[in-house]
Amino acid sequence: MPLCAMEQDFYKDFKGWIYNPSTVEAVITLFDAKTGDCRHINVLDPMWLVNFSKKDIECLFFNKINYNEPDKKQAKQYKKLVNECFAKDINSGRYWESKFRDQEFLKT
Repeated sequence: MPLCAMEQDFYKDFKGWIYNPSTVEAVITLFDAKTGDCRHINVLDPMWLVNFSKKDIECLFFNKINYNEPDKKQAKQYKKLVNECFAKDINSGRYWESKFRDQEFLKT
């Protein structure tokens, strides 16, 4: 499957997200009520999460990632990055205007 841009504004169809140890990735499950179709977004690397929209980051922040206890450390890496993105307003649409970026430049 060819690489493509990360899907944006999926928050309206969000149903949940899990850490899948067999594929070592986070899987976001979406359900389109209009069509009845279910689809998934597979996130192999936690850093890919910064490519989501602000609303998507908020959605992931307010919804706990599900995982099996032995996979807690790996799953928490995804949640930790979402927490940072939410707290510092880092998302696909605000890279250059991030509050965090402004605060870091003011320190120098």
